[in-house]
Amino acid sequence: MTTTTTTTTTATTAAAARAAGARTGAGRVGALGPVLAVLLLALAVVVGREAALGLGWASGTSWLTAAADALDGLAPSVAVVVASCAAVVLGAWCVATGLSRRSRKAVALAATPGVHLGVRDVARLASGAARRCDGVLEARTSASRRSVTVTVRATSAAVRDDVRETVATQLAPLARAPRVRVRVQAPEVSS
Repeated sequence: MTTTTTTTTTATTAAAARAAGARTGAGRVGALGPVLAVLLLALAVVVGREAALGLGWASGTSWLTAAADALDGLAPSVAVVVASCAAVVLGAWCVATGLSRRSRKAVALAATPGVHLGVRDVARLASGAARRCDGVLEARTSASRRSVTVTVRATSAAVRDDVRETVATQLAPLARAPRVRVRVQAPEVSS
């Protein structure tokens, strides 16, 4: 009986287990996609009908021939130039939107490759950390990949530094710690 032992190096294991990429959003194509799909479907119906007429599978008058006849006597005018320019601008916008970068709304953790938090999760972490501070009555947070803004309602304005430090400590495990801004809403003291 022969026993074979294989050893794997750390480099081989690391190459085999690549970190997952950050999630990305749909971008602006998410809103434009359904509109273009409906327009493409309408074009397919028109072309399919014309093909059925041409092959003799259906009877009736051609829509494309009627449209061409209507445009046959069209002379150059300001309306034609405006419509053409609008079509060019709309087409260029569609191409630019389709090729634009997708939105990135995830932040990587430093200690664990391939693990990401969404910006909403970062905001929840910051709000939870701010609520734990003494003197804080309520905390709301808005976050992006680069900055976190915590708005707290507190008993005094002196909690600002404590909130900033607590939130920064809570967000320290992120690969790139966001800039923390704190807004304090405290009751005014009148004499």
